[in-house]
Amino acid sequence: MLVLQHGLLAIVHSFQVSIGEGLAYNYYAGYLRLVLPSLAARVGTSEYEKHMKFKKMFVLIPANGEMPTKLQNADGTVHQVGELEPCVVERAGVKRKYSNVVYGTTHNEKEVMFVADLPANILTLRDMVMDQELTGFSEEDKLREVQKYAAFLQKILKSQPHMAGMCEIIVYNDDAKMMEAVRPHFCH
Repeated sequence: MLVLQHGLLAIVHSFQVSIGEGLAYNYYAGYLRLVLPSLAARVGTSEYEKHMKFKKMFVLIPANGEMPTKLQNADGTVHQVGELEPCVVERAGVKRKYSNVVYGTTHNEKEVMFVADLPANILTLRDMVMDQELTGFSEEDKLREVQKYAAFLQKILKSQPHMAGMCEIIVYNDDAKMMEAVRPHFCH
């Protein structure tokens, strides 16, 4: 069997996009492309609007490929405030609801609210390391693919002029310092 003899990576390397790039495109096509067009309107009609300087989403990508189960578990200065009205999209004949979480934190002694997402499909890279015997995927491969994920997601969004300003990608190095990476973006 080819997979067991040469590992999954040998098969994947024969494609023109990397695993990280494929996962980034999946996140874009299966989520961002669906929720971003209505995000500003949903923020504008929410009870949180007056506390939100930006009507965009912050996509938080951990450089190490590991992420907390909840944003507030990574940084004690963040708390979940609520959710925006869900975006309802018909996909494959089924109406699906996509929700966006609103978080709060203190910035310059003021409560600031923002929409953020942790792309859960990055955890696939961690899982591939855990299944190394099957995948041939190492910790170093994971770290390299996370970088490719972030770069390709940025490239995808830049290639979509109608989505300009709807999303900001922030790569952070340590859960404890995640909000240190985000706060400078509140000053724009």
